[in-house]
Amino acid sequence: MATLAPRTRDSIAPARWSFALSTPAAIAIIAVATLLFRLGSLFPEQIDWDEWSFILMGADVAHGHLPFVHQFDLKPPLIFFLFGGVIALVGKSLLAIRLLGTACVIAASSLVYVTCRRPAGRWPALAGAMICAVLASAPFGLSTSSELPAIVFLSGAAWCLSRSPVSARDAAIAGLLIALAVLTRTNLALVALVVGLALLAAAMLAPAHVARRSWLAYGVAGAIPPLLLALIYAAAGELATLKLAMIDVPLAYSGQLGMGEVAREHAMQFYYTAQRAPLLYGSPLLLALAGLGSALSALLRRERRWAEVMFLTLAAATTGSLLIGGAAYPHYWLQLMPFLGIFVALGVSALTRWTAALRWAVLALVGLPVAVSIAAALPEAHRTPRLIAQAAAYIRQTGGANPTIWAWHKHLIHWYLDAPQLSRAGVHPDNLARRAIIDTLARHRYVGPDEVGRLMALRPQFVITDAGGKGLGWMRADGRPVDAWLAANYRLGRQFGDVLVYRRR
Repeated sequence: MATLAPRTRDSIAPARWSFALSTPAAIAIIAVATLLFRLGSLFPEQIDWDEWSFILMGADVAHGHLPFVHQFDLKPPLIFFLFGGVIALVGKSLLAIRLLGTACVIAASSLVYVTCRRPAGRWPALAGAMICAVLASAPFGLSTSSELPAIVFLSGAAWCLSRSPVSARDAAIAGLLIALAVLTRTNLALVALVVGLALLAAAMLAPAHVARRSWLAYGVAGAIPPLLLALIYAAAGELATLKLAMIDVPLAYSGQLGMGEVAREHAMQFYYTAQRAPLLYGSPLLLALAGLGSALSALLRRERRWAEVMFLTLAAATTGSLLIGGAAYPHYWLQLMPFLGIFVALGVSALTRWTAALRWAVLALVGLPVAVSIAAALPEAHRTPRLIAQAAAYIRQTGGANPTIWAWHKHLIHWYLDAPQLSRAGVHPDNLARRAIIDTLARHRYVGPDEVGRLMALRPQFVITDAGGKGLGWMRADGRPVDAWLAANYRLGRQFGDVLVYRRR
């Protein structure tokens, strides 16, 4: 039976390039380039409303509370601990939050580089890392989202698992990292399962590449973070709350759409996204397809090495995890960027090995999205008016002590004012109208049976929403007579750009 070739320096033979590249120099290039790619996202107040929800959850953690005990958002707790740590260290700084996201992209891209150095060569590895950083800094990835810490953990796991042989220590570190990824993005639980089964199968079928007990080390180490988390919540008497947030609500949410519907949604969104910026997405996709084709064709010839088998396994498992999530948004694609970068590196290596004449063409294919990303970021690298902060200042001056606020959108205003949420489920405003979320929370008595109705009856002092109608939109979609209620009870107090501040009559 054919076996995977052991990983040795002689068996890899990446394409030779004229200039030497040290690892510190490569990481410095990646860091500087990533800062340029994301420069336009460091200062704006408004990028994505999910980020505001993470900030509000993180601020609650910074006050010493466990996530979910006082308020809820549909993400595992690690992202809230990260945000809470930043807020506790530096206070109310959007720049610090954005630098956290930038650091995650630098770390993930650097791990792509060190992972690909041997199977692809240093310069192709740098190309893959740069593409990872470029696409992780695409418009849908500019806010500090939960996907960014997750790809750091995934990239680290790919580095450990691509070694041959995979020692028990490598497997244990990979298990720990993938567990942390799951505590950042629940859908990645599928990746944890697939990798564990792959290590078990490889220990039996390809013992030259995997230590016999690697699967056990992987499982034991991977169990440590969730067990510690469960012990912390149990000690606080909130284990049921953790189960509700980590299991019950995510399972209900994942049942909204089937895998086929999610796949169609992703395909449509990618089509329109790539159509708007073909120069950004076109060449990375071509290079990644070349790398994927090279890996698959060699695998079919039974001559591919262990590293590429693990790359394919991790990429397939992560893709599958996106399809079982019950929803499709472009920022979910960030979870695939390390693997896209890896396949770009393999594609660059394969193309330049084929003929040296292709090097300039490949360089152009890599350089084009890099140049496009920098050109798009530099004009945005300036401070813009902070309209939500201006609205907060208006409320602070005119609303008296402890004003009550219901934000249908622009909910970052709660952070500026230290104003408490009026509903435990309303940190992300439209969670109140997402039946899979709010009905599950109500069933477990986390909130009442009609939170929106309760808040409407409460008639808060201020209602905050957006001029674009997104806030009104989710209220209308929930079947509420929101227009009549707003007209009867409120008047427009002030407008700051697209931030509307309604005052109770």
